[in-house]
Amino acid sequence: MAIQLEISGPNAHRVYQRDDQDQADIAFSVKVPQGVEGLVEGRISAGPWRSLGSASQPEFSAALERVPAGEHEIYVRIVSPETGELLVEGDIGPVYVGDLWVLAGQSNMEGCGRLIHVEEPQPGVSCFYMGDRWDLAVEPLCWLLESPDPVHWTPLPEGMGVSEEKRKEYIRMARRDRVHGSGLGLPFGKMMLRHTGVPVGLLMVAHGGTSMSQWDAALAGEGGRSLYGAMLRVIREAGGKVRGCLWYQGESDATEADSELYYDRMTEWVASLRRDLGDPELPFIYAQISVVTNWSFEQGWNRVQDDQVRLESVLGRAAVVPTIDASLADFIHPDAASLRDIGHRMAWAALRLVDGRSPAEPGPRFAWADWNEQRTELTITFSGVNGRLQKVERVFSFQLTNGEERLPLEGHLDEAAERVILTLERPAPDSCQLWHGRGTNPAVNVRDEKGIPLLVFGPLPV
Repeated sequence: MAIQLEISGPNAHRVYQRDDQDQADIAFSVKVPQGVEGLVEGRISAGPWRSLGSASQPEFSAALERVPAGEHEIYVRIVSPETGELLVEGDIGPVYVGDLWVLAGQSNMEGCGRLIHVEEPQPGVSCFYMGDRWDLAVEPLCWLLESPDPVHWTPLPEGMGVSEEKRKEYIRMARRDRVHGSGLGLPFGKMMLRHTGVPVGLLMVAHGGTSMSQWDAALAGEGGRSLYGAMLRVIREAGGKVRGCLWYQGESDATEADSELYYDRMTEWVASLRRDLGDPELPFIYAQISVVTNWSFEQGWNRVQDDQVRLESVLGRAAVVPTIDASLADFIHPDAASLRDIGHRMAWAALRLVDGRSPAEPGPRFAWADWNEQRTELTITFSGVNGRLQKVERVFSFQLTNGEERLPLEGHLDEAAERVILTLERPAPDSCQLWHGRGTNPAVNVRDEKGIPLLVFGPLPV
């Protein structure tokens, strides 16, 4: 029986980013047992053996080139050059060639749903966890204290200290006691795999409670002591190339001061990410912030939501995903079921951006509005609707304002369930503003047959 060969490099469940030819090179190294010299051969799954060179040193490094997209087992052996006798052999797997997606933002990207009835793992959807380890993606995906990047654990919460011994203690406690953390990443990955057949690797870099100033790309020089620098390090560790970025952030910037800077900060951040990754058309899929039940800055919250709608048209290859229909696990975090829906919506958006096909349209988007001659009836037309709008007795959450005045109105769907009609009690002034979902916890019920709700927007002049 041949000696077992120790292989390092392609850790089990690792995903390599495929290139434009749906291939990737898989590098590895083997420790050559003392006294063994011979020809090194490798293969993937049941494919033919490939000659990789000769082993005469304690360690041998090589690569299996042009490995096709999919799931593979890596086999390596050393054989005698004279007789062809098998000297040593080894294998590792599964490893995958597929697509890598960055999961960035704050707590709603981390995942805050209860760890009850969580999304089941699926082979072919892997995670590069914060401990710099590849494994099957299993809820929860985010373990901040396990990251080698100090930005994720310095300073620790008051009284916890920052020593390595203390950090290890609290890692053990988190592994033992954690009851929250399910998120959107695993549902996203499973939906992508289902529709493409291409394996998915999730790179978790999110951190709860963080603002755009903390994510500033200008801090990249601080390396792992900055969120942006830590993210770039993780991407480099995963191979340096990714298919795209998922983003869920904005709650921390929904203040009176920071909301005024959000649009420009986001524009600059996405441009920096694409520049630093060498991909000017990197797909960027992001969530519009949802509802909150305890927030002091309603105007800032709505401003961030409206800016997130406007950003879609200027960011290039980007898509905003609605979340306004989410149920909450607490005062600000969507629950596990809602995050599952959001993950699916992000996958549908990714399929449109990356593959040019998707099982769903974006969902209802404001297209235009028309007044009747008396300006007592406003008909709102939408784009992106899957089928028709779901029928409701009365449409909620639209407002028309004139300065500080809110105009009395009632809303309903037209007979074809394609448009919303707002009927006013008196003619509207020549200049007024249209809102949808105004406030921090609005009752919204305009959604299409796929269940995707209308985005929050406003004010729009009408």
